[in-house]
Amino acid sequence: MTSDTAEDGSARITFSDPDLAFLRHARFGELPARVRPSDTVELVETDPKRDWPDLGPSRAQVEAQHGGG
Repeated sequence: MTSDTAEDGSARITFSDPDLAFLRHARFGELPARVRPSDTVELVETDPKRDWPDLGPSRAQVEAQHGGG
């Protein structure tokens, strides 16, 4: 870690790579194990993709439910 003076008189601190690695580890802890491509699976959608939103029941369905005629 080194300290430089900026043009406005304020101190600017710069960190080396090992210092940054230590600070990152102190803040975030251990990383989870790396996921290898051989450990992943391909997902396949089982439901067909709907092109249009569901517009609700049709007129015939509403009449049948209410017993109208």
